[in-house]
Amino acid sequence: MTKVILSREAADYLRYEHDYLNQFNPPAANAAMAQIRAAIRRLGIHPQIGGPAPTLPGRRQFVVGAYVITYRVERDAVMVSSIRHGRQSIDLDRDDGAEEGDGE
Repeated sequence: MTKVILSREAADYLRYEHDYLNQFNPPAANAAMAQIRAAIRRLGIHPQIGGPAPTLPGRRQFVVGAYVITYRVERDAVMVSSIRHGRQSIDLDRDDGAEEGDGE
């Protein structure tokens, strides 16, 4: 299994999204986070599962429910640069890589 590393932005988004959803529906917030975490684990097993990101050369996108995970595959790791709701736009200036993180 390949190591999956989340950027700070991706990890921050997960915390923000959980807190936001939790205000309205705690079980739905937990279910959404569980779905995203399972997808992140799946990327470690099948790094090519997502398709090429049309506007981000060298990146791939994996759609999970209402969310889009943007990542790149390196020799020894999958680097998740962003996670966003599908209705949110991509900030191309901020989608610049991944730092060490645990995805939680």
